[in-house]
Amino acid sequence: MSGTLPRQWLDRAAEDLEVARLALREGHTAHACFLSQQCIEKSLKAFLIDRDNSYPRTHKLVDLLSNCRSISNEFADFESDCIVIDQYYIPARYPDGIPGMAPGGFPSQDEAQEALSAAERVFGYVASQLQ
Repeated sequence: MSGTLPRQWLDRAAEDLEVARLALREGHTAHACFLSQQCIEKSLKAFLIDRDNSYPRTHKLVDLLSNCRSISNEFADFESDCIVIDQYYIPARYPDGIPGMAPGGFPSQDEAQEALSAAERVFGYVASQLQ
């Protein structure tokens, strides 16, 4: 593996984004949502590593975004995306992902497209900041 650590994180985010696109095309909406969440998480961590040489050990997008906002307030533009996409981290992977909650089924095609679009926006912004 070559490149800087932030670039390596962004490369992994790019792969998640590409596979999310493939999953959505094939109708695998839960996987598209989960991989979109992963793309955003890895993109935000790439930015934090680039700027602070560290990141918090969390999967929660709104927490990572908060750290990014402390460096650049332009990340505020992605707050609503991160709030929505955070819901796909566990429930998109497991039918009983949240204890006590009845499984809601798979995310819809529209929800998966929304998640993918959010991932594309965050990834694109971070990629432009790391160049």
